[in-house]
Amino acid sequence: MDTVVQWNIRGFRSNFEELKLLLNRSQSDVVALQECRLGEGQLPPRGYTLLLPQDGSLGGEAALFIRNGTRFSEIDLKTGLHAAAATISLEKTLTVCSLYLPPNSPVSKLSLAELFEQLPKPFLVLGDFNAHSPAWGDSRRDGRGRMLEEFTAENDFIILNSGEQTFVHSAYHSTSAIDLAVASPSIAAECSWAAHSDLCGSDHFPIFLTLSSNFSSNVNSSFNFKKADWNRFGDLCKLSLDDSVADIEQFTSKLLDAARSPYPFIKVPNVKRECPGLPRNVGRLFRKGKRLKGKVVCPAGKFGRQCERECNCANQTEACFVSTGGCPSGCADGYTGEDCYTRKGFLVFQYI
Repeated sequence: MDTVVQWNIRGFRSNFEELKLLLNRSQSDVVALQECRLGEGQLPPRGYTLLLPQDGSLGGEAALFIRNGTRFSEIDLKTGLHAAAATISLEKTLTVCSLYLPPNSPVSKLSLAELFEQLPKPFLVLGDFNAHSPAWGDSRRDGRGRMLEEFTAENDFIILNSGEQTFVHSAYHSTSAIDLAVASPSIAAECSWAAHSDLCGSDHFPIFLTLSSNFSSNVNSSFNFKKADWNRFGDLCKLSLDDSVADIEQFTSKLLDAARSPYPFIKVPNVKRECPGLPRNVGRLFRKGKRLKGKVVCPAGKFGRQCERECNCANQTEACFVSTGGCPSGCADGYTGEDCYTRKGFLVFQYI
């Protein structure tokens, strides 16, 4: 089995010895680091090649270390984000991207989409997203967390985190989960995610991602999510997922039975695996007492998870986007923001 390490090291020089011990323990061929703060002339640990973003910056806010002798092809990313990526030949071939999103820098769905579209599948995007959401174990939800929830759901990406905390605030000793591992669907079911028990000198825990030896990078078939009848799927889930469900195994079985119905999903011929990555994500949702819901269809002039918000479009005859509230014609007079929901003249504070 292959192991990939992800870690916000918070200073390459200050935690260099801890990094060497970590690599010796994990025997990892690939390490995704954030906040390296590399100085000119600093070298990676012996036996590893260093990959930095190809924008010419030396700081190394995101970096990849790849063990010498491992075949890889560096990807020339066209992005304004701090990211470094390579397609790497382990037991199977996959793409690994190291990503750092500073807490106070603006990040949009568009910028993430432009980055993810450049990554050959299957891929792992590993990094410090500085995004808060209970969906991956944080105690609160902020704007970036909400945006990332929507982005991953809309693209069928899987967040592998188990719900453990990944960051300890050095001043307040509070914890949060902001270091995320995002996977394309075909690889998600073969990944095991675990946080280290020691900060190793940083304020972020190192994270180990173990790839199963039966991982296949050539998945020929899957559920066809683009042609899914989500309303029908939701109805089937409501019928089968009731209070009689006793444990996660029964919950997963009933959910897959609903997914195999001839109505909600159209399968590609010669299916080899059923819905990659679903049990991991479903288990986390089940333990939090949640239920999966299909895509929301709101009446004209409404948006939101439960269609509870009013659209504020400049063209009052058009429908806004259900997930974000954004309007093709722009916001109506007196409103601003990505969702056209904030009244002009009001101050909005976002806590990171």
